[in-house]
Amino acid sequence: ILGSVTSVLEYGSKLGPQEQKLLLQQIKQETESLDEMVRNLLAITRIDAGALELRRDWIDLREIVERVVSAARRRGAAQKIEMSLPADLPLVRADATLIEQAVSNIVANAIVHTPEQTKILIDAIISPKDIVLRVTDDGPGISSASLPHVFEKFVQARQPEDTKADGGKGTGLGLTITKGIMEAHGGLVSAASPHSDGRGTRMTLVFPREDEPA
Repeated sequence: ILGSVTSVLEYGSKLGPQEQKLLLQQIKQETESLDEMVRNLLAITRIDAGALELRRDWIDLREIVERVVSAARRRGAAQKIEMSLPADLPLVRADATLIEQAVSNIVANAIVHTPEQTKILIDAIISPKDIVLRVTDDGPGISSASLPHVFEKFVQARQPEDTKADGGKGTGLGLTITKGIMEAHGGLVSAASPHSDGRGTRMTLVFPREDEPA
């Protein structure tokens, strides 16, 4: 960010419009990444201190997933991301900001550590007791040795293809934070890999159901 800003300030008059635009785009992208990293660091600090405050309200998981996917596409995700959510998806009582961060970390995990041709499906299963949100990719998956540790702090498991198993923008905190957020809501998060034909990973978020207001 500093290098790009310095270039614009010191050499702006000598740069063409396209060069200036590329530098500004780089500043924007890196600032968004830095913002996400800071939010993750703040979240893990609160989780470790037992000070994660929940501002619960009735939230629509569909809207959250749509925002997360839209943001991922806007930031240049090349993977094919599909959503298949039930039309009657119930509301859940949760902190909208924290749940969006949790879902975003899971989707980032699938994007950052899979090839560009990967397909990512986000779907949900409704049961009387809970709502299960699933993020499934057909990438190389996570090794059996690394799978039990993917939700641990600072873990970045790797495959032979050099793909990482954590979506925390290099901090190794993304999945740990998601786990803390889900547990604070009385929910669960889990990972399964391989998912199909010896490949792929499925991350599952389980939200407990409550009776919706009349």
